[in-house]
Amino acid sequence: MLPQSLLAAAQAARREFLVALEPLRGELFGYCRRLTGSMWDAEDLVQETLTRALTRAAQSHQQVERPMAWLVRIATNAYLDQVRRPAPLLVEPTERAAPALADPAEVRDALAEMTTLLAPQERAAVVLKDIFDLPLKEIAAMLSTTEGAVKAALHRGRGRLTNPDRATALARRAAPDRDTLDALATAFTAYDLDRLAKLFVEDAVSDVIGMAHEVGRDQIAAGSLHHTLHLETSVRWRAEVRELDGEPLVLMWATPTDSDGPEAVEDVLRAETADEGITRLHWYYFCPDVLAEVGDRLGVPYRTHGHGL
Repeated sequence: MLPQSLLAAAQAARREFLVALEPLRGELFGYCRRLTGSMWDAEDLVQETLTRALTRAAQSHQQVERPMAWLVRIATNAYLDQVRRPAPLLVEPTERAAPALADPAEVRDALAEMTTLLAPQERAAVVLKDIFDLPLKEIAAMLSTTEGAVKAALHRGRGRLTNPDRATALARRAAPDRDTLDALATAFTAYDLDRLAKLFVEDAVSDVIGMAHEVGRDQIAAGSLHHTLHLETSVRWRAEVRELDGEPLVLMWATPTDSDGPEAVEDVLRAETADEGITRLHWYYFCPDVLAEVGDRLGVPYRTHGHGL
C-alpha cells in the first residue's frame, strides 16, 4: 500500500503544476478542439496532455521556454498515439507540390468533420498549418516525419475536406439509449440514490473529468452520486435530457439554495450505455470550455466553476 503522505505529496505537486499552466488551458483546449473535431474528445485530450506534461516536467532538466508550444507538441503526440493505426499513415513523399491553400473559412467549417474524414496525421497537419500557420519544418518535427510527407498529408487532407461527396463518408458516434438517460435524469431530479445506482452496470466507470475516477457501481454510488445528492447542499439539482448533434445529454440545472439566484446549467453528463445499463458516465462540472460551448449552442444559461484547482 502506498503511504498516504506520498499520495498527498503527489496531489500537491499536481495541483501546483496545473495552477501554473492554468492561463494556457483555454488556448490548449482550442487547439485540441480543432484537432479532434469534438468538444468531448478535446477535453479528453487536454487531460491526457496535462498528465503527460507533468510526467515530462518531472523528467526534464531544461527550462521550458515556450510552454504553449511545449503543450501543443505533447498534445499532438498524445493525439497520434491514441489514434495511430498499425500501418503507416503517410504515403511516400512525392515531387508534386501541394495545391494552393484552400479557403481558410471553408477549411475551418470542415474541421468538425475531420475525425471521420481524415487520417490522424492528415488531420494534425491541416490543423497545425491551416489554423495555427506553423512552418512545415516545425510540423514535420512534431509529427516525426519529413516536410515532403507533411505536404502530401496537407494535399490529401484538404482534398477530402473540400470534396462535395464528403457527407457520405461521415459516421456518427453511436448514441446512448435515450430511455436510460431519461431514467437517469428522473432519478437525479427525485434525489433517488438507490434508483440511480441501479442504472449502472456492476463494473461501470464514472469520470468527474479532471477530478475523480471511480470504478464499480458501489464506488460510484458512495462517491460522485452521494456527493451530488447529499453533500452538495448549496444548490438544488434538476436534471433534463437535451440533444446536441443528435446525442442525448443530461443537463444538470442548479438553483442556489442560499440566495435568489437564477437556475442555470452547472454540469453536463455524457453517458455510454449497453443493454444492461450505464457503462460509463462523464461529468463536465470542472470543464468550463465544454460547459460554455454546450450552453451557447443550446441557448441555455450556464455557470462555470473553473477547473477545480
